[in-house]
Amino acid sequence: MKEHPNVVMIVVDQMRRDALGINRPDFAHTPHLDQLAREGVNFTRAYSACPTCIAARASLMTGLRHENHGFTGYDSEPEWHYRDTLPAVLARAGYHTQCVGKMHVEPDGIS
Repeated sequence: MKEHPNVVMIVVDQMRRDALGINRPDFAHTPHLDQLAREGVNFTRAYSACPTCIAARASLMTGLRHENHGFTGYDSEPEWHYRDTLPAVLARAGYHTQCVGKMHVEPDGIS
């Protein structure tokens, strides 16, 4: 069986890079997230091209810009009709994928 590195992606709404202690120790105390950042990848220069959370998550999961995936604002029940999403690509590569929390996708599941 081929070994895959573990992948954990934490996505939060309204949290700037300086809200982590590793990036701004005089401002925040986040030891567990800091450890994850030290042992993994800490994207300190990343940004979202979409100012709304649903459109930003659609971009993250599909790899498409908001002009191309169709979500530009808040929609209570967006339909996901994408063959290729980040979880689907990972699943085809042999990963077990799981999304936990507020996803705003209908029907349930985006893989």
